[in-house]
Amino acid sequence: MTSSGAPTSAHAHSAFAPLAIRAFALLWTANVLSNTGGWMQSTGAAWEMTSLTQEPIFVALLAAAGTLPMFLFCFFAGILADRFDRRRYIIVCQVWMMGVAATLALLAYLGRLDHWSLLGLSFCMGLGNAMNAPAWHAVVPEIVSGPMLRPAIALNSAGFNLARTVGPVVGQILLGLVGVFLLFAINACTYIGVIFAMAAWRRPADAQAAHRRESFLQAARSGIAFVRGSGELKAVFARGLCFFVPGIAISTLLPVIGRFELGLDEFAFGILYAVFGAGAVAGAVLMPTLNRLLSPDRANIWAMGLHAAATLVAALVMTPWVVGGCVAFTGACWITFIANNSTAIQTILPNFMRARGMAVHQMVFFGAMVVGSLFWGKLATLFGTQPALIASAIALVPLTILAASIRLPGSSLRP
Repeated sequence: MTSSGAPTSAHAHSAFAPLAIRAFALLWTANVLSNTGGWMQSTGAAWEMTSLTQEPIFVALLAAAGTLPMFLFCFFAGILADRFDRRRYIIVCQVWMMGVAATLALLAYLGRLDHWSLLGLSFCMGLGNAMNAPAWHAVVPEIVSGPMLRPAIALNSAGFNLARTVGPVVGQILLGLVGVFLLFAINACTYIGVIFAMAAWRRPADAQAAHRRESFLQAARSGIAFVRGSGELKAVFARGLCFFVPGIAISTLLPVIGRFELGLDEFAFGILYAVFGAGAVAGAVLMPTLNRLLSPDRANIWAMGLHAAATLVAALVMTPWVVGGCVAFTGACWITFIANNSTAIQTILPNFMRARGMAVHQMVFFGAMVVGSLFWGKLATLFGTQPALIASAIALVPLTILAASIRLPGSSLRP
């Protein structure tokens, strides 16, 4: 969709150009606030889990509980999002997640929250995210288009990581002053903004008309057939697997690093979580320039290599300042890779297949993170956090070389 307030082509490559479109700006702002509440909750949950147990595998299970539903249910969600009105569908998902957050807040307030209920409700929150994600990604090209699509996707990722910068710091301050229940309660309230913003948006008529009247099984079969027949999609997925499985190690083990390796208090723990988001925001702002200089294809390979180097330095020099700097650097690498991969997927998919195609992309992404999280968590439990980080950095080197042999579709030329 275009807008009368859309930037001219001379400014279309600007990192902030999509914010000139009112609908995108409103949804982006509401989503940033919601994600801020989500990161307050996630950081508080991670701190709470380290209070219940010192075993790294349980921290990894908490991460896996939030991401496993993406692997299990995302394709099902993509089928629904391609068959029904995506605006109403997203609102339903937001109401579900608001209810889960409110339940967490109530249990924490009553002192009834234990590690099993925390894991179970984290899975339920992940289920809401899994059902919501394909539809959310699919509506972005309905709001922005053409040369503004790549910066719009980067802005969505930057907004997520801006929330990751602010949410953990504010959350850990409130955690020390009031308690973890307040973090969950605030997160429940933040979904209201997204619900109202989505209700205010009106989908373009051509987007609504693009829905195909297929049965559920027909939609599933056609989606699977499209993905199986697309060599370009397979190339993006293969690249993603090369990065996400080893690259998730430092994020998965961050609670263990902060709480036990560095001995941080609540506030410093929140700062450590925040610097990843700060690095990611900086990466999103710089990404259009990097893509013009290197091409998105090469920018992703550089991001993989630099991510490996930063992980290795963090493992070898385990001090707060060094680890913080390395975590920020990995955040910039992470967003560069994800935004360029997501843009490649979006440009390949037709609108009637967009939610299902993005669902498969999310399944690969989160499936790789679940496998990686459990593997690196178990390795850290058996041999220690530092050896696990070193192993992940070493594993990323040959996988970066492999990824370099797989061309990112539509990205070999500079934008």
